[in-house]
Amino acid sequence: MNFRSYPGKVFTVESSKSYVRNEQLQEQRYKAGETLPPGKNVGDIKLIPQRTLIRVIDVKVDSDRHTYVLAVSDEFGEQLGWTSAANLVGRFTNETVGLAPSTWSLEPLGDNMTCVDNNALIRGGGPEFASLGTKIPVRSFVAVTERSPDGVFVKVSNITIAQNEMQIGEEIGWTKAGNLRDGCSDLYFSSAWRNDKGPNGCWRLGEPIGQKLLVNIVGFGAEMEQLTVDTLEPYLALKNAAAEDNIEISINSAFRTYARQAELRRLWDLRKGNRAARPGRSDHQHGQAFDLNTTQPDSFNGTDKVYEWLKRNAPQLGFIRTVDGEPWHWEYIPDEARTLAAQGKFKRAGVSDA
Repeated sequence: MNFRSYPGKVFTVESSKSYVRNEQLQEQRYKAGETLPPGKNVGDIKLIPQRTLIRVIDVKVDSDRHTYVLAVSDEFGEQLGWTSAANLVGRFTNETVGLAPSTWSLEPLGDNMTCVDNNALIRGGGPEFASLGTKIPVRSFVAVTERSPDGVFVKVSNITIAQNEMQIGEEIGWTKAGNLRDGCSDLYFSSAWRNDKGPNGCWRLGEPIGQKLLVNIVGFGAEMEQLTVDTLEPYLALKNAAAEDNIEISINSAFRTYARQAELRRLWDLRKGNRAARPGRSDHQHGQAFDLNTTQPDSFNGTDKVYEWLKRNAPQLGFIRTVDGEPWHWEYIPDEARTLAAQGKFKRAGVSDA
């Protein structure tokens, strides 16, 4: 699974006001002694010229969730500086930019794991998988090299990580797959990870249901959004299918932390924001719900191309409408969607347009 989609791509600068910024995202100006482009003077704000082709080598987000990219000239390879992702053709929409939080020794590659169980017994091979009386030290980074047919047990080896590359070392033996978590990170032992109201805490029907891995993805207006790893591929399949029909799908809101949901509910109670469920009770809090870029008030009069496309196609891809009066709110519920699609429907019974 690709958690960073932008490496290797070429982007075009579209805005005539693509300001160059420093590491602190402050606008940069030409100084005395610097080579000045034609028509520029000392003190003018530095710009990346319109139609410049760039490659992106890093991404960061400010406190308002606005996305910025570190640009390198595609033609000359020189570093141009930071600039807003909104300055690029396409506004960097739907580019994935790593896991959240970003404190990983090595992001999940499929078979690199962290031992999180203090009682991770080392076992012999099948069919008994009997304990050998020793344990894998907690916090160990390991590589899975084989899996039992039922997936309960895995064979692992020690690994070392150098320059973001995994080197497989000495074989350890078999252990239960449940002793391990995807990727190599000390995040699993942090207070933030264990906190049900922390950045990875998930809730359903008012109850905490544990933590999930989150992926940063650029949404509508070049604002950074998050979705869960388990819904990344379904969402990308949805937006790719739409793109084949020249429809651009983007995210206004996907996964929400407990704190974010609490703030939205507070604003709703003050009649200063949109309708929001009580914290702990929103389907946005475990990754199932997506607010997409349909437009109001056009959605229900047949002129919103995004909404009309979703009505025709989203159920076949696992997404359905579930909330009254919210054409933008779609949820990934593949089993229910399959049933509705077979009936030629796109929303739950009783869900109204009002």
